[in-house]
Amino acid sequence: MKYSLPLFFTMLTILVLGSCDKKMEDNTCTSVVKAPVSKIEGPTSALLNQEITLTVSFGCFNGCGQFGSFEETTLGNSTTILVNAKYVGCICTQDAPTRKTSYTFKRSQQGVYELKFFQSDNTYITHSIAVN
Repeated sequence: MKYSLPLFFTMLTILVLGSCDKKMEDNTCTSVVKAPVSKIEGPTSALLNQEITLTVSFGCFNGCGQFGSFEETTLGNSTTILVNAKYVGCICTQDAPTRKTSYTFKRSQQGVYELKFFQSDNTYITHSIAVN
């Protein structure tokens, strides 16, 4: 009879731990939101067919925000660019970080090209590039 009490607690522990096993759920808490651009850095001139890189700074609403994608709309020599921030995670820090990403630009025709990066409420930061 001296083994029955420890055996009982061992079996009870196994039963309790086994019943608490959670199944992994696919709750990734993912969303995509337009991010306001705060700064553009890079060259203002390029040669024909030369690829240049601009550094785009944008704000996120919490620590889970990262660069997601660019959305571009081109009309003539003007391109409107939206930055989509991707938020992945259910528990995020409450800081509002500024992130940076690279935007590549390349044109095969001469001219002055205007890149308009969305900020908020129909306002934009404009970066002009002369292609020769």
